Order: sequence, then C-alpha cells, then structure tokens
Amino acid sequence: MSRTEKKIEALAREIEQKTAVLSDLNQKAKEEKRRADTRRKIIYGAAFLAYTNDLPPEKAEKAFSGIHKHITNKKDRQFLEIGDLTISK
Repeated sequence: MSRTEKKIEALAREIEQKTAVLSDLNQKAKEEKRRADTRRKIIYGAAFLAYTNDLPPEKAEKAFSGIHKHITNKKDRQFLEIGDLTISK
C-alpha cells in the first residue's frame, strides 16, 4: 500500500470517527432540548394551576375553558374529563 493510500485510509477513518462523534452530540442536544421543553411545560402547568386556585370560581372556569380549547388530543381530553372538542366556525 502506498503512502498516499495509507493517508487516504487514515483520513477516512478519522472522518468516520468524527461523524460518529457529531451524530452523538446532535442526539444529546436533541434530548436536552426535549427535556427542557418538558420541564418548561411542567413548570407553566403547575403555575397555571396555582394561579387558578387563587381565582374566584367563575374566573377559574373561564381560564380553564380558554385552555381547554388548545387541548386537541382526544386521549388527553378524555384523561382530563373535559369532553369532546367542539369546533365553532
């Protein structure tokens, strides 16, 4: 094997290793972003629930009905016992 072929082979291995490292880092960044998004949702959800506990019942009901419009997944609506989503035009 010539020197040039050895250099090509070595560079190809290095590129393969760097590509694997890059792929791992991209996956880690994606997971960190997903965890941060989940944490943000939990914090905002808990804050909203605490906020509605301090509201008079009629205002709390109005706040929840505004939020319920944004819950579109059928299983989520069943879990929260908020009924089917009615779409008004």
